[in-house]
Amino acid sequence: MTSTPPMPPSSMSLSTDLRAAHARSLTRRMLAGEGAVELTAYRAGEALSSAVHGVSRSGQLVVADIPNLFHSLGAFHTAEDIEVRVDILKDAADHALNLRLASLHLLGTLRWCRDTQQVAALGLQGRVADLVHDVGPRVRVGVISTDRVLLHDCSGVTAHGAEIVAEAATLGPSCEALADAVLATAGDTLADVADAVLDGDLPGWAEELELPDATDLGVDPVHCVDVDPHCVTLARFSADQGWVVQVPLPTSAPNAPARDLSAQGALAWDDVIASRRLVDSLRARRIGALRP
Repeated sequence: MTSTPPMPPSSMSLSTDLRAAHARSLTRRMLAGEGAVELTAYRAGEALSSAVHGVSRSGQLVVADIPNLFHSLGAFHTAEDIEVRVDILKDAADHALNLRLASLHLLGTLRWCRDTQQVAALGLQGRVADLVHDVGPRVRVGVISTDRVLLHDCSGVTAHGAEIVAEAATLGPSCEALADAVLATAGDTLADVADAVLDGDLPGWAEELELPDATDLGVDPVHCVDVDPHCVTLARFSADQGWVVQVPLPTSAPNAPARDLSAQGALAWDDVIASRRLVDSLRARRIGALRP
């Protein structure tokens, strides 16, 4: 494995498209409920970290919380609109790696629903809908309005307009099966995939990681950081260096036509097959390179 190689123009174009597609997809997934949310009523100096969040079918960012004897809403307990900062944090898929994948930040206005009719009109889905269904009317549900969303990840800062919230209302196919398949893949194989991108043998994108001096990288040289309908993201470590490596799935190029989301189970399995094709294509390239 070499250090990150210079990319030809065609590879740079692919890298830019891949990064943009993943950043937008990751933002949608985090808005839709992935990660942990914290709300800060910054004028009152109070924070709320016990809420769950998501995007309703009507395209609104929603939060839900259960106040009780041991946990009150404090400054959040008001019928008036509240100016809030929203921070959503998401860690690497492989929990053995202590790495923050991304954080999402926005300023907005929180308004609590006044009754169950207003809650029902939102068209809740995901974790927020599950909480309301399981607990009932004791759950406080609020709507957050914002004009701008910032994503911080290994590629930098990406700004999105308010339309990204409405986009997140359409839930894509689950990536759980793909995540399970990647996490079950042998570490040596994942390391080979990451090295192939770093060496220019496979398309993709890589960014060097800044590592603390005390980081022990000798045991696990590769980890799965994220799985996405567009790509698999790996963390590759060698000696005292580390990289985040994104590998596009063979059937999920960023500029490919949008797929029908009606059969989400079938699409999730398609992504598993795509990840296997990725590994198979690497093996074929390596075998071909060894032939005279």
